[in-house]
Amino acid sequence: MSDKDLLVVISEMLRKQDQQAEILSKHTQILGDTNKSLNNFVEISIEQFQQQQKFNELFLEKLDQVGERISANFDRQNEFNMQIMAQTDRQNEFNERFLSKLDEIAKKP
Repeated sequence: MSDKDLLVVISEMLRKQDQQAEILSKHTQILGDTNKSLNNFVEISIEQFQQQQKFNELFLEKLDQVGERISANFDRQNEFNMQIMAQTDRQNEFNERFLSKLDEIAKKP
């Protein structure tokens, strides 16, 4: 093999090496861009998770308050029902006594 042929082979090898270096550089750039995108995505995801967590905590707080109000209303309604039942019992007693007196009056000659 002549020196000229050897130089052509070396030149071709160097050209291919430069092409490979260029391809590797592009891949490195793509990987860098992908890394930035993924980091941004992770940061945004973490922020959204934290916001969702705060919302969930606030929602549970409000839900507890609503539950407390419902419980208090239930207790008041139960007390009211008991009073109505007591009044109904007294009304029934009065009605029975009244009917009894009417029966007595009706039986008198």
